[in-house]
Amino acid sequence: MTEPLTAVFLSYASQDSGAAHRLAAALRAGGVDVWLDTTELRGGDDWDKKIKQQIRECALFVPVISATTQARDEGYFRLEWKLGVERTRLMAGRATFLLPVVIDETTDRDAEVPEEFRNVQWTRLLNGETPPEFVVRISGLLEAKGARLVAKRPIVTPAMMYAPLPAPIVLAASVAKRAPEGRMVIVATATIAVLVIVYGGWQQFKSRQPTPVSSEMVASTSTPTTTSIATAQSVAVMPFVNESSDKEQEYFADGLTDTMINLLSKVQDLRVPARSSSFFFKGKTEDLSAIAAKLHVTHVLEGTVRKAGNRLRVSAELIRADTGFHAWSETYDRNEKDIFKVQDEISAAVVAALKLRLVAASATALVHGTTNPEAYNQYLIGMHASQEIPSPDTYRHAAQALRKSTTLDPAYADAKALLVLVEAYLADFTGDAAGLKRATGAAERLPLEHPDHGPSYRVRADVRSTWLWDWRGAQADYEKALALDPADSAAYYDESLQLDILGQFREAVVPAQKALAFDGLNLAYAQRLATSQIALRDYAAAEETVNRMAEIDPRSEQLAQMRAIVRLLQGRYAESLTECSNLHDERIRLVCSADAQHALGRRSEADRSLADLLKTGTGGNLTYLGSVYAWFGEADPAFAWFDKAVVARESLVSEIRYDRTLDKLHNDPRWKALLKKMNLPI
Repeated sequence: MTEPLTAVFLSYASQDSGAAHRLAAALRAGGVDVWLDTTELRGGDDWDKKIKQQIRECALFVPVISATTQARDEGYFRLEWKLGVERTRLMAGRATFLLPVVIDETTDRDAEVPEEFRNVQWTRLLNGETPPEFVVRISGLLEAKGARLVAKRPIVTPAMMYAPLPAPIVLAASVAKRAPEGRMVIVATATIAVLVIVYGGWQQFKSRQPTPVSSEMVASTSTPTTTSIATAQSVAVMPFVNESSDKEQEYFADGLTDTMINLLSKVQDLRVPARSSSFFFKGKTEDLSAIAAKLHVTHVLEGTVRKAGNRLRVSAELIRADTGFHAWSETYDRNEKDIFKVQDEISAAVVAALKLRLVAASATALVHGTTNPEAYNQYLIGMHASQEIPSPDTYRHAAQALRKSTTLDPAYADAKALLVLVEAYLADFTGDAAGLKRATGAAERLPLEHPDHGPSYRVRADVRSTWLWDWRGAQADYEKALALDPADSAAYYDESLQLDILGQFREAVVPAQKALAFDGLNLAYAQRLATSQIALRDYAAAEETVNRMAEIDPRSEQLAQMRAIVRLLQGRYAESLTECSNLHDERIRLVCSADAQHALGRRSEADRSLADLLKTGTGGNLTYLGSVYAWFGEADPAFAWFDKAVVARESLVSEIRYDRTLDKLHNDPRWKALLKKMNLPI
């Protein structure tokens, strides 16, 4: 079988259509091609022929088992089950094909199903509510089979984009962990995500995402088992509240939260939502039970931090979401040098309360990254500064703290990796060629100094792709980072971005959707998906994704950026101009305004915006200027600015290929020459 007609065949009783459609939507959101009959008019020769063809050519057969199928002695789903079983008789014994899913409390022991179903692993997805782990499991099986993952027109609607949860999904405002997404989304993520991971995503970069799918979940087994992903133990770590009189200690409370997420993510059989999901609720007064429902967790960990001098008080409590019962609580009065012990004690208490177990006691240096409390403190200061609105001053503040951290502990890999990024983007922002050269050299050394540290490979990959244009080297590093941490959703984000840069737009949709499957509450991942859809010129799909972003955070700058570019490309120029006024970054606002004004025929206003853009300086601004001239239809100055950007190794210039506002340049012979300068395929 070379290319199946469809990847997954979903077989269900008509009464279970709601659960089946939720399951299908979650799989499609993860880039999986799914076939399920929606007509409810089953039967007849044409239907029988179509069903047989689909089952004969699909890669995986997923029967949906329930009390309904249990009660029905007859039904077309039973014919489908029979055809699925017959297909297995043509397969090798080790082949994975049948993947039964139970949507209620029906047990495998009593279910009225073919005996072949009992010889493979079952998964329980109550009411069809499908967590990211199951989507990743299916994707992995399909990739191993070489099956087609994505439907021919990979549009993700608002209803399909994220795995459904028990309550309406509220998505978290977060920022990309990678370099700017190019000028194409009004150079859309340029300022919001100027640092890789910096500005909100570093902990996602260094820590594990929700518990990865185990090999036992992926492979078929001879012993029938039922995996209940939806009911597994899970805990959301809410941002610890800073109760210190000094509000500048906020960085410490946030850092404690990040570390607790990292520590608990290492616990076997415990699912912990990503940082962006938890931090969405920072400062909000929403009821904990509602938060737990939206994050799909059984428990919530919350706490407070008070720091005065060298004294530290940390209070924490673990709450069971469905009952409000306090499963555990404790207050720690310690010296700040004991912060690592406090973190370890909290995580151990949470694990004990949930009746789980730690895989192994890890050395403090491996879990926390350092054994030096002050190095850790300076690292938190640097990370917090790097998450502020990007500017030379914030970068310098972050770099100063991170240098102190690495001086105190030269082996502190997390601090060294973040320092490389901060210095690289500071140099990029200011046009400091010598500084950029130092940063790229430091990035090359990182994995050599820390061969088992995933973020070191990720930093080098980002530097290689953003400034060195070593696409193969970057891909190898991304793969190594994923090998060290297979559940790193940010790696899928990176993969999607690189595929767009290389011109593989349709392929870029899949990893963007996988990132969302892992972290459905991440606004940056939704933005990445919309960017790939725009690259495909599928503006209708991009509009749907943008609408979903509005549900995430209607006041987000990212939303304003995406709305502006989608409306510009749709020819809704006045609406695009309105969105420009909602952008806070001066340079991006001027680019947006110049484009929209020019499209509206207001050339004098457009020229004034361009002149104001020139006044902001050319450091890190070369690609912006080239893109505005390209939209104006003035190819000569556009290519002149892009050539300058290439010479300066500006971070945005390599991303011009998927910028639809530059389409007017594509027939110019200088376009291919420009791509060639950056080692991009022509």
